[in-house]
Amino acid sequence: MIQALPPLDGVKLWIFDCDGVLLDSNTMKTRAFEKVVADYPKEVTVPFLAYQKTAFGMSRFRTMDALFENYLKRAPEPGEKESLLDLFATYCRDNYPRQPVTAGTVDFLDWLSTRSVPAYVASGSEQEELRSALSIIGLAAQFRGILGSPRKKADLVADILALHPDIAPGEALLLGDARADYEAADANGVSFVQISAYGVDPEGMAQLQAQQGFPQLATLADLPFSKELP
Repeated sequence: MIQALPPLDGVKLWIFDCDGVLLDSNTMKTRAFEKVVADYPKEVTVPFLAYQKTAFGMSRFRTMDALFENYLKRAPEPGEKESLLDLFATYCRDNYPRQPVTAGTVDFLDWLSTRSVPAYVASGSEQEELRSALSIIGLAAQFRGILGSPRKKADLVADILALHPDIAPGEALLLGDARADYEAADANGVSFVQISAYGVDPEGMAQLQAQQGFPQLATLADLPFSKELP
């Protein structure tokens, strides 16, 4: 049974994933992985890239570990994994700040700021890269904090909750587009809403929603905040 969207005035703490929620950047991240593994055999890269699309919200560091452990089935050569991560970082540094802001994001963040409700970003993107991109795009000032990898997303959410001991986990809401976002929310007792329009694993998320019953919206523009403006 699909749960109802929680009343917005009952949410005391907002936590946003970035890719697929604030920015339409999932395709860019997939292209970055494609570039990074281009020199490996196709019998490795094709299943790995299919897996990668189901693993959004997980840090690139863990995804690269999966490349070696589950697909190449060997330990990396000295400096090999570091080289791949550097290539990925260079691609993202060049392209991340160019990604479009998703529908409704600017209006909703402006609405939140008028109500002085704390908002944070908890993302699988590398933290300094993420902060730089959101600063260039012009969204960074809307958040009390922007947290990213290499730490796990569940730990980032726990850190955010610890900053607000007066807010119960059930009064917080995480907006995400991937399984890792749901799992981070669930591990911390935080409500979850899926943002679906920009996701790259619709089948996997549909199966997860059928099991867990979390609400789904296409974009942040579908949040009913305009109806609650003072």
